[in-house]
Amino acid sequence: MKQKIRGLISICLLISWGLSALSGFVLYLAPEGQRSGRAILLLGLTKHGWSEFHTWLSFLALGVTILHLIIDWKILVAVVKYLVKGTVPKN
Repeated sequence: MKQKIRGLISICLLISWGLSALSGFVLYLAPEGQRSGRAILLLGLTKHGWSEFHTWLSFLALGVTILHLIIDWKILVAVVKYLVKGTVPKN
C-alpha cells in the first residue's frame, strides 16, 4: 500500500511541477505593457488568469513536495548519510 502512495505522490509531483513550469513559461512569453493583461493568451485565459493558475499550481506542487519529504524522510536521510560517509546504513 505504501508503494502505491509513493507512486501516486511521484506522479503528482511530476504533473504539478510540470504544469507549474509550463504556466511559468507561458507567463514568460506573455506580452508586457499596460493593456497586456486584458488579451487572451492561451486556452481562454488572460495574463492575470495564467498568473493565478501558476500561483495555485506552485502552491499545490509545494504541498505535494512537503508530503513527499514527510513520507520518504528516512530514505532521504539514509541517502544523504550514504553520500557523505560512503557506507550503507544498517536497518
